[in-house]
Amino acid sequence: MLQLGGAAALLTMAGSACSGGSGDDDAPAGGGAEKGPEAPSLAERVAAGELPPVEERLPANPLVVEPVDSIGTYGGDWKTALLGPGDVAWLARTGGYELLMHWSIDFTEPVLNIAESVEQEDGGRAYTIGLRQGMKWSDGTPFTADDIVFAYTDVIANEQLLGVPRWLTTVSGQPATIEKVDEVTVRFTFAEPQGLFMHNLCMPDEGGLLTSYPRHYLEQFHQTYNPDVASLVAAEGKADWVELFSSKVGFSILLDAGFWQNPELPRLGAWTVTTPLGTGEQVVLERNPYYFKTDPDGSQLPYLDRVVYNVVSDEELMLLQATNGELDMHMRHINSLTNKPVLANSREDGDYDFFDIVDGKMNQAVMALNLVHQDPVLREVFQNKDFRIGLSHAIDRQEMIDAVFQQQGEPWQVAPREESDFYDEEFAKQYTEYDVDLANEHLDRAGYSQRDGDGYRLRPDGNRISFALDVATPSLFPFHPDATELVVGYWQEVGIDVRMNPMDRSLFIERREANIHDAAVWVGDGGLLDGLLDPRYYFPSHTGSNWGVPWANWYNNAGDPREEPLPRIQEQMDLFDQLRATADDDARIEIFRQILAISKEEFWLIGTVLPMGGYGIVKNSFRNVYEPMPVSAVYPEPGPSRPEQYFHAS
Repeated sequence: MLQLGGAAALLTMAGSACSGGSGDDDAPAGGGAEKGPEAPSLAERVAAGELPPVEERLPANPLVVEPVDSIGTYGGDWKTALLGPGDVAWLARTGGYELLMHWSIDFTEPVLNIAESVEQEDGGRAYTIGLRQGMKWSDGTPFTADDIVFAYTDVIANEQLLGVPRWLTTVSGQPATIEKVDEVTVRFTFAEPQGLFMHNLCMPDEGGLLTSYPRHYLEQFHQTYNPDVASLVAAEGKADWVELFSSKVGFSILLDAGFWQNPELPRLGAWTVTTPLGTGEQVVLERNPYYFKTDPDGSQLPYLDRVVYNVVSDEELMLLQATNGELDMHMRHINSLTNKPVLANSREDGDYDFFDIVDGKMNQAVMALNLVHQDPVLREVFQNKDFRIGLSHAIDRQEMIDAVFQQQGEPWQVAPREESDFYDEEFAKQYTEYDVDLANEHLDRAGYSQRDGDGYRLRPDGNRISFALDVATPSLFPFHPDATELVVGYWQEVGIDVRMNPMDRSLFIERREANIHDAAVWVGDGGLLDGLLDPRYYFPSHTGSNWGVPWANWYNNAGDPREEPLPRIQEQMDLFDQLRATADDDARIEIFRQILAISKEEFWLIGTVLPMGGYGIVKNSFRNVYEPMPVSAVYPEPGPSRPEQYFHAS
């Protein structure tokens, strides 16, 4: 698990990167080609006087990336694809994961990245972050502590821009203070210990906020720094300075289309936007001449000249491009179980092969009853543990595996995967036995033995137990309707009047967050380290907890204070507050085990099938792709696998 040292751990990166890969300093260069300290295209620009020499573009202490397989050679494109202009997540995962801290390639710990050092002080109440002396934005402007202070003070904490409490920078609802120590050093200070600060720095929707706002460029659009900003607002036809500012950088940063639509925005990543999102059939990123990393030979990364994304209208066209060999390395949207035979049959003609992934999800389809339903009687029914156990025993998971998941997977509850340090076989397998008699026994024991003339069980008020399972379709998980149809049949067989309620994903989220749904079907994230970081399936931690959104809002001081969670859930919430305030790794792990033990005992959610057999595709000449690659909501694959060291072998 995580080994970051004690209460005053000092992380440094002096000349080598702790990437977690299988790199070898003595590995031969790819293709045997000669390679200098920079890409030939950049050397030409230096010779023409368009760029300073490479030693002036790199920081004093570049981050050295150990290659996964071998040292690479310069040149070529990474050809991949986007599913429409809204598929910004793939842009973020491939070309935008460049944060102060970085997940190790195997998703076991935070490691240094943009930050050269992070010192934890006062039991986790303060963190001093040292930046790399001489590091620059993609336009050659120095990247300094002023950029971090601007991002935190003038964007994250600005009520007109983000202005929302974030786990990254708060403890118990109290925001951190930030101090510029010197040009390359900042210090965050918290009122209480923030034990997960370094982990949160690795997460794109948290840590990405601190490294994506170049002050020298953005202050012209910010009313605090530009008293004449109104003239820019008028010139660009915006409603106000906030709309102008967000049009230049986006609000959600990496997951906001605006971040990928402005080629003028300086960046810190390996590639910068040259053909922006929304302007045509492609998005193109080209190498950043000021990128701060090198390989072990001292050659500036990235190896690849460009990342080229074909913007396609549907998954079938993306699959066709893959089978035709038009994609160099890809995972998203095409790597379903049903597509694997199709892709396998075209491997030789397409000149590609598969690489393995370890899915961070611990469940293909979680059946989440809304335990805080607006109907108090249905709420009482759903909160009955025997009722949930009965529904679980009614599911024929093996039939689901065979019929829906191409015989891939195994019966599994909402519990950590076997690859996780938190794996508990008893938790994972409890109540997964398909037994209709046992299901009926538990449902009777729950108090719902009375049935109407059609054989459906009755609620305490005499009405039929009837509810809908909301399913997002189309979504990233096309198997959900088929899986849900089976569950509907299983539950009807034991006297529950349930129906599938398919809808657009945006409506699905809207209903969940408004707490007007009966029950919902979604995948189960949190099977690996991500469970500790985003525990929404173990207790209601935020609005993604579709089984208890009002409780999550209560926890985050954002909802009805009268919606007080059940005592056992409050116990989990208290434990997680302790976990977040604990600076010691081993102590955090033990606290999370206590949270999981309560989830196991209370059986809040009903799981179905453990995901297995994940894969991506990679051209035979495309090298340094790490496998098995973790896949998780908080490990934005393939970003932590360091795409800057991918290359084409000659």
